[in-house]
Amino acid sequence: MARPTKAVRAGVYERDGFSCVSCGREDGLSFQHRRATGMRGGGAPVLSDGLTACVVCNMRFESDLQDDALAYGWKVRSWVVDPARIPYHHAATDRWYVLNDDAPTRREVTFGEAVSMMLAVYGPDWRPR
Repeated sequence: MARPTKAVRAGVYERDGFSCVSCGREDGLSFQHRRATGMRGGGAPVLSDGLTACVVCNMRFESDLQDDALAYGWKVRSWVVDPARIPYHHAATDRWYVLNDDAPTRREVTFGEAVSMMLAVYGPDWRPR
């Protein structure tokens, strides 16, 4: 997967309130690819492919926070075709959101709705943290 366009990167940062979705930091921000970078055949990421993460959390999503990243929707499984179907948890605000690919917006969903959406995609193996 290629780098995000300037418009997608700016839209993701704006949508996420210019803060890390995991820890809430507002400095050292980076574009967090929700899908493995090789999954789209080199195409540029769309809005639902990215989240705002600080550099520290972004690196930790690939190591000690990987299970949390998958449970909270900060990362999605490699076989997920449409990451917009996977809600994500914004830890700094303790809210769940569904992303929009057409605009840099998100829609808040309840925890119950998020669980139902995760189970619909991942099946009974998904467990909330």
